[in-house]
Amino acid sequence: MPQWKSLITVPGISSFHTFVGLLALFVMAGCGGSPPSAPAPPPLALSKHRNLATDRVEPVLSDRLTADNSSVPADFDYLEVDSPSIVDDDQRPDRWMLFYEGKDGVGNISIGLITSNEEDFPTLTVDRMQVMNGASMPDLNVNGTLIAPAGAADPTVLLDSSFAPGVDGRYTMWFEGLYGVAGLTSAILRTTSGDGVTWGNPVFCTGLEPGASFGNVVRVVDPSVERTISPTAPLQMAFEAERNDLSSVIGMAVSSDGIAWTIDDGVLTGAAASPVFTGGPGTFDDFAVQAPSIAREVDTSGNLIEWHLFYEALRVSPAIDNDSVIGYATSLDGFSWSGFLIPVLDPSSDLVAPPLFDSDDLKHPSVMLPEPEPMGPRFLLYYVGDPEVPLITDEVNRIGLADGS
Repeated sequence: MPQWKSLITVPGISSFHTFVGLLALFVMAGCGGSPPSAPAPPPLALSKHRNLATDRVEPVLSDRLTADNSSVPADFDYLEVDSPSIVDDDQRPDRWMLFYEGKDGVGNISIGLITSNEEDFPTLTVDRMQVMNGASMPDLNVNGTLIAPAGAADPTVLLDSSFAPGVDGRYTMWFEGLYGVAGLTSAILRTTSGDGVTWGNPVFCTGLEPGASFGNVVRVVDPSVERTISPTAPLQMAFEAERNDLSSVIGMAVSSDGIAWTIDDGVLTGAAASPVFTGGPGTFDDFAVQAPSIAREVDTSGNLIEWHLFYEALRVSPAIDNDSVIGYATSLDGFSWSGFLIPVLDPSSDLVAPPLFDSDDLKHPSVMLPEPEPMGPRFLLYYVGDPEVPLITDEVNRIGLADGS
């Protein structure tokens, strides 16, 4: 049987779109010939980055404690690196820009940047530079009470090549602002830059308050922003809506300026929008889908091929088992998504010693569709992994890379 699932069927989407989406998934997953007990083929063929000398799966960016003998706890990414966002700017000699979340030795969270002329960052041009932290953020007004910022997390960065290098607006970043005690209150903010290093004053995004159809939502987090061809809403954001039972779903919002957003599910009926993607009952993403990363693929003439969604998935509540993997779905319109019954990326073997950096959990994907090249990969998928180790304190997040088609 074909290994596909249609997780959300949105009223108002044409039956033609539904048919084409399901047909595409049927073809991608294969059909017939295999006994029911045979393992399903992966929906994409992705290969993890390895050390050529040892053949071990290795991260492209590690915490500074591991990578630098001279590091100190005050370094902004001393303990962990997390939540990658990749930009390919071919007008720079160091064209590959990796923005990421870093955690220092006492738990403060901020956003950093490294750059390289290669996508796997073997040598760095900009080396571990902090570009956004709580000190640069405004206070959050909650029912008339101002709450001080605690940190900056989960960046997503877009390049606008209509702005010349160095001109403000060439890069736009949306990120999760952490507020209050332990950063338990979240808000989404936007800021712009000309060089990716110096950023303007962040402003709060509005309209990202899910309605009742999303469930009992406690936080909106992990924005991922992509351009569209709509003249009235040229930006689309995927976001995670985290519920009070620790489950989560993925919603979409659209915007004309990147600040004022409208949650939408593509139906355009005027009714309150619903989540566009949820877990599938009994599958690897049954309990939670989170940390989305979206990309819109077009041909050389600018015509849409399809939308892609990569996401972090949990089968059960993290209170029971926090094991997570990376899932994948496609769409013809960016709102009605079809996913798969199996993950697109699993942890590495936990039988290798010493433990591989991603042998326990995979999280926070960030997808890049590189410029087409002969024999080049269709996807570059940056992700976060932690190792299968005896102590929870040793489960350090590091950033890896998988590529393929």
